[in-house]
Amino acid sequence: MPTKMRSIASNVSVLIFTTILLFAVFVLATGLTMNNHIIEARDNLELEMQDQALVESLYNDSQTVVSDLRAYLAFGRADFLTQFLAMRQTFDAKLNDISDRFQSRDYGEKFSNEWNAILKAWASYRQSSETVIELKKSGSMEEIENMSKTTTTSNVNDMNRNFQTIMSSQNESVQRWLDDNRKRTDMLILLPILVVTGAAIAGGLLVVYLRRKVIGPIVQADAAVNRIADGEYVQVALSHRNDELGRLERGINFMSGELRQRHVALKESNKELIDQRDLLEAQNEEISAQQVEQQEMLLKLTDRERELELITTYQEKLTGHVEIKAFLNHSVKALLQALHQDAAVLIAENPETSAFDVIYSYGYPQGALPSSYKELFGPSMRVLHEKQAIYRKRQLNADERGIHGGYDTALDQYYPLLDEYSHVIGMLLITSYGASEVDDTLHRLTKGLVRQFALAFLAQTTNEERRKQAYLLEELNEELSQERDSLQQQRDLVRRIIESIHEGMVMCDGGGRILFSNERMNEMFGFDRFSGSNVRDFCRHLEAGAPDKSQLGEFAEAVLNGTLEQVQERFTLALEDGREEHFELYVNSITDPIENTRSFLFVFRDRTNEEMADEMKNEFISIVSHELRTPLASVLGFMEILLNRDIPKEKQKKYMETIYKEASRLSNLINDFLDLQRMESGKQAYQHIPVNMSAVVRDVSEQWQGKQDHRIDTAIEPEVFVTADIDRMTQVMHNLLSNAVKYSPTADRIAVRVAKDRDYAVIEVQDFGLGIPEDAKEKLFNKFYRVDNSDRRQIGGTGLGLAIVKEIIESHHGTLTFESELGVGSTFRIRMKTYRATGMGGKVVIVEDDENLSKLIAVAFEKLNVSTVQLRSAEDAVLSLRETTGPAPLICIVDIQLDGKKLGWDFIAELLQHPVYRNTPVIVSTVLEPPKHFHETDTGKYLRKPFTIDRLLELAASLMEPAQSNPTVVFPVQDREAIATKLEEKGIHVTDLKIKRDIIEVEVKKHD
Repeated sequence: MPTKMRSIASNVSVLIFTTILLFAVFVLATGLTMNNHIIEARDNLELEMQDQALVESLYNDSQTVVSDLRAYLAFGRADFLTQFLAMRQTFDAKLNDISDRFQSRDYGEKFSNEWNAILKAWASYRQSSETVIELKKSGSMEEIENMSKTTTTSNVNDMNRNFQTIMSSQNESVQRWLDDNRKRTDMLILLPILVVTGAAIAGGLLVVYLRRKVIGPIVQADAAVNRIADGEYVQVALSHRNDELGRLERGINFMSGELRQRHVALKESNKELIDQRDLLEAQNEEISAQQVEQQEMLLKLTDRERELELITTYQEKLTGHVEIKAFLNHSVKALLQALHQDAAVLIAENPETSAFDVIYSYGYPQGALPSSYKELFGPSMRVLHEKQAIYRKRQLNADERGIHGGYDTALDQYYPLLDEYSHVIGMLLITSYGASEVDDTLHRLTKGLVRQFALAFLAQTTNEERRKQAYLLEELNEELSQERDSLQQQRDLVRRIIESIHEGMVMCDGGGRILFSNERMNEMFGFDRFSGSNVRDFCRHLEAGAPDKSQLGEFAEAVLNGTLEQVQERFTLALEDGREEHFELYVNSITDPIENTRSFLFVFRDRTNEEMADEMKNEFISIVSHELRTPLASVLGFMEILLNRDIPKEKQKKYMETIYKEASRLSNLINDFLDLQRMESGKQAYQHIPVNMSAVVRDVSEQWQGKQDHRIDTAIEPEVFVTADIDRMTQVMHNLLSNAVKYSPTADRIAVRVAKDRDYAVIEVQDFGLGIPEDAKEKLFNKFYRVDNSDRRQIGGTGLGLAIVKEIIESHHGTLTFESELGVGSTFRIRMKTYRATGMGGKVVIVEDDENLSKLIAVAFEKLNVSTVQLRSAEDAVLSLRETTGPAPLICIVDIQLDGKKLGWDFIAELLQHPVYRNTPVIVSTVLEPPKHFHETDTGKYLRKPFTIDRLLELAASLMEPAQSNPTVVFPVQDREAIATKLEEKGIHVTDLKIKRDIIEVEVKKHD
C-alpha cells in the first residue's frame, strides 16, 4: 500500500509547533541555567564574605592582644595586664573555633602554610608573653627589649604577614565571585532581548516558508485556471510535490489537455455532421422514405460514439499517474462507466504473506469485503488456475438491494489479470446488479478492456516498485553521505589531535617506507625532505649529527626486522651554534587484523627541557648546599668552642656576634628562597600604596654609604611617587646596591639616580666594576645563575637577588632592564608609572582597604547620582587631599586599619588641619571600639562594623544636609520621657519626638 502523504496544513502545523517548542525549550533551559549559576555564585560569595569577616575579626583581636601587652609593658598598670590576659584567653578560644571551621572546609588545605605559621607564631608569642610578664614584674627591661628584638616582634610580624596573605587571597576570591555574579546578571538581562529577537526571526522564516511553499504555488495555479477559463490551453510547470498543490498542478495540466483533445474531436465531428447534412439535403427526397431507418442508425451511431468516448476516457485514465492509488481510483471507475457495470474489486497475491489482498474495491457496501483472504476458492480459485473468464449469477443480500430494494440478482464476472507472458498477476471481479446474462459483444469488449487494465496495472505496479526503490536508494545515498561526512570529521579530528601533540610522529609500513608524519617532525628535524623515503635513511641522518655515537640506524633496522624487543632509545643532537638537544625515541607496532599487515609508529619526544631542569636542579643543590653549609659550619664551629672551652668574655661576645652574623646570613638566604617561591606561585601579598621613591632610594643609599669602601653618589629628584609596596621596593634597592658593591671590587663609587620621564619614574643603579659577558646576559635573571669566570670566583651569592628583583618589578607592572660593558661596569634601570592623586572635590571619599565593601558603598552612593572616590590606604588619601582643589568633598567614610603603615586617624588628622576642607563630614567605619578620647560631633560620627548600607546612607544623608534655620535639638540618650520632662522644666514645649537608630530628634514650639 502507498504511504499516505501529509497535507500542507499538517506540515505547516508541525513546523509552527516544532519552532515554538524548540524556542521555548531553549529560552527555558537558558534561563534556568543562568539562574542556577547566579544562585550558586551568590551562595559562594556569602560564604566567602563570612569567612573573610572571621579572619578580619581574628586579626583585629590579635592586634588588640598585642596592644594590651605593649600597654602593660609601657605603663605597668595592673588593669592592662588583666585586660591582656582576658583578651588572650578570648583570642585562644576564637582561634581554635575558626581553625575547626576552616578545617571542615577546603581552607585547611588552601591556607595550610599560612595558618600553621599563625598557630606556630601565636604559640611562640603566648609562651614568650609569660616570660615577658615575669621579666616586667622583676623590672628586667633590657631582657624584655632583647626578647622583643629576637622573638616577640618577629612572632607578631609573622602573624600579621600571614593574616594579610590570607585576607588578600580571600579578597581576590570574593572579587572573582562578584565579577562572575555581575556577568551572569548582565547575561540574564539579555535573555528578553534574545526571546524577542528569536521570535521575530522564527516569524520571518515562517512567513518566507509560507510565501515560497504555499502562497506562491496557489497564485500560479489560480492564474493558470483563469487563463483556461478565458479559452487558453495552459500547461503548468510541475513541482513534483506529493501534496494538494502537486495534485492540483497535475489536475490543471490534465484538464487543459482534455479540453484541447475534446475541442479537436468536436471540430472533426462537426465537420462530418456538416458533410452528412449536405448529403442528406441533396438526397432528402431519396431518403425521406428511409428517414425512420436513418434515425435509428443515427441513434446507434450516437450510442457507439458515446461508448467510444467512454472507452477513450478509460484508456486515458490508464496512464499519467504517479501513485497507484490515484491510478486505481480513476481507471476502475472509468472501466465501470465504459462497460455500464456497477461494482468491481481487484485482488492480488501478497508475496510476503502468501495471502490474497483486496487492492481496490468500488461499488460494494461498506464492510462487505475483508481487506485480505487467506485463500481463494470456487470461481476465484478457478479463474487464477484456468486463466479464463467465469460468470456467476447470485442472489443479493439486504445491503446490495439498493435504496428501494429493486434488485434481486447480480451477475459476477471473474476476469484473470495476465501480463505479457500470460502469467497471472491478479483477479478483477466485476458485478452488474439486475443482469442475468452476458452479451457476447459486451464480453469481447470487457475482455479487451480488462487486458488493457492488466497491462496498465502491471506497469503501474512496476513503476510503484521502482519509485519505492528510488526512495530507498535516495535514503541509502543520504545515509552513505552522512557516514562519509562522519568519517571525514573523524579523520580531521584525529589529524588535529595528532598535529596538536608535542611529540614528533612518523608512521611507516613493514618495510620502513614513510606513510605519514605530523608537523611537529618538520619543526624538530626539518622532516619535509624525508617525506616518502625510508625511515632507516632518516635515522641514519640523525645518527650522523649525534655526538654520543648513538646507533639509531641499527636500532631502526632491528625494530623493523622484529629482532629487537626494546622499543625505546635516547639520543642527543649537536646544533651548529654549539647547543645540544636531547630526544627520546619510542616505537610502537600496529597490526591491521583485516589485511594482516604490520606498520610501525616512531615517536620522537624532545627531552631538552627535562635535561635543562635536571641540570638546574643539580646546580641548585650544589649552590644551596654550599651557601647553607658555609654559615652553618661557622655557627656550629663557634658554638662548639663556646660549649667545650672556657673563653674570656671578650672573645665570647666576639664569637656570639659572629654566630649572630652567620645566622642572620642564613636567615636572609632562606628568606630569599621563600620570597622567590611565593612570588612565582602568586602567593606574595603586596600592599600597594603611594611610595616616595626619592625617600626610599635616599634612605637605602645612606645605609650602603661606605660599605666595602664604596661611595654612593646620588642624583635624586624630590617627591617621585609610585604606587608600590614600600617593603618590597626597599628590598629591590638593597639587592641592586648589594650586587653593585659586590661586582665592582676595584671601583670606589656607585651612582644612583632617580628622575621623572613624563609619566614614568626611572631609577638607575650604576657600578663601574667587572661588567657582564655577552653570553651571560640572556641568563642573568634566571634563578641561581651566577657568571662563572676567574674574576667572580671569590664573590659569594646564590644567584637569587636579580631574580627576586625582576619578579617584584614585574608584579608592580614595571620593567627592569640593564646595560653592561665587560670591564667597564653595568647600569640597571627600573621604569614604573608615577602615582597620580585622585581629586576629591564634590565627591564621596571612601577610604577602605576591603575592596568588596568599598565597591558596595560606591554602588550605593552612585545609585543616588553621587560621584565617589575609592582609596585603599591613608597614604593615598593624604596625597589626594593635598592635590585636591575646588569644592570640598561631600563626606569621607574612613576605615582605621588600612593598607600601608599609616592609619585612618592620620588621614582624619590631615583633614582636620586642612585650611579649607576641615569642616568636611567624616564617618569612621571600623571594627574597633571607639577610643576613650573620641567624641562624636556634628561633622564626625563613629559607625562600627558590621553595618547595613541603609544605615550608612541614612547617617551620611544627615551629615550632608545643609544646616536648617531652626535646627533640631539632638540628644545622645534615647529616653523619651526624660527628654520631654527635662525640656519642660527648662520652659521648652515638645511638639514631636522622632526615634532613630541611635538618636532622638525633638521638635519644639517655634517661640521656644
